[in-house]
Amino acid sequence: MRFRIKRFDGENSRSDIFEVRIKPHMSVLDALFQIQDEQDSSLAFRYSCRGAVCGSCAMLINKKHRLACRTQVSEIAGEHVITLRGYGPVAVPLIKTGEDILIEPLPALPVIRDLIVDWEPFFEHYRGIRPWLESNEGKIMSQDDVKKVDKYAACILCCICYAACPVAARDKEFPGPAALAKAWRFHADIRNKNPEKILRNLDSENGIWACDTVYRCAEVCPKKVPPQMQSRP
Repeated sequence: MRFRIKRFDGENSRSDIFEVRIKPHMSVLDALFQIQDEQDSSLAFRYSCRGAVCGSCAMLINKKHRLACRTQVSEIAGEHVITLRGYGPVAVPLIKTGEDILIEPLPALPVIRDLIVDWEPFFEHYRGIRPWLESNEGKIMSQDDVKKVDKYAACILCCICYAACPVAARDKEFPGPAALAKAWRFHADIRNKNPEKILRNLDSENGIWACDTVYRCAEVCPKKVPPQMQSRP
């Protein structure tokens, strides 16, 4: 099977085509390893856990935001895709046809080399919401309390939602879906002694109110985290 991979050497970009020997249960990450081991050792990409836990291998696969370790080659072979980048009058159709598997870096972030992007804009916003607990000593969570934050705590910081968000693409001050989800995780935690402080920090035209509520983030999240904030039960 042919893999068409977008490359970048720091100055110029191009697309290279590689023939890959497909094996049963082969992931896209496995295919990238085979290319790197046997055809081009300079191919650059991120990975770590290989089990859809760390989020390191997030990339655009056949024009869809995916984790390479979780995406099975057999499931996307011959895939034809029509999707959108952006929404409204600036929406751009993204079309993938043909039999090649197309691999590109995550959009909306600076490319460092090949499939490796600079995550600093994403983590700058993430740090900005102060993602830690200011403990209210003596508070003990019930099972119901844990359930309220579990779905938000499932975020693996893969940056997929940020790369897919049309607001983050056009407004670099917008914190992005993952930061909003993590903010709500700590706001909803009954052990937090000052939950309203979190909301005050995001109560601005570039914060919560900038969200277009198109829910592209919820569509692409590999862990099904609902990045939109909800009212406290």
